[in-house]
Amino acid sequence: MDKATAGFGVAKQVHEELNLSGPLPARILRAAQFHEFVGQLLDWQQGEVAYVPNWPSRLVACRTVAEALVDLATDPGAPDQPASGTPIPEIAGPRKEIISEAAGLLGARRGIKVVGVDDPGLPDAEYAAGGGLLPGPHARLAGPTFREWLATQP
Repeated sequence: MDKATAGFGVAKQVHEELNLSGPLPARILRAAQFHEFVGQLLDWQQGEVAYVPNWPSRLVACRTVAEALVDLATDPGAPDQPASGTPIPEIAGPRKEIISEAAGLLGARRGIKVVGVDDPGLPDAEYAAGGGLLPGPHARLAGPTFREWLATQP
């Protein structure tokens, strides 16, 4: 996310900077795209086909992120601000996945045809396609995988 040049990624960078430079202590946890986000992509479809980017990600369950946030917020030893040069903590799923492939699994359940697209015309599409949505090497990787999560959904 640190190299985003447009759209959501830049907005998140500004939010982080403002929170960390504000008068109140702040702890930030960056998270990969949620498993639940895949369903939102399908909900935004127009017509009978959902066009979903072929972007790599390490999809992570909302519950996993919530548990990590609680741990961070209640850890008395966690710094209120990351030290200069220290990366912001990140959490992501246990395996690299392609968002369109995950959408295809969910789409099959919902009766929605999913077509993966290489250029969705979104801000920073090239950045995302090149792995910009993947976490840094210091990220905490935690399950379940998208398939494991999907198997638990009604």
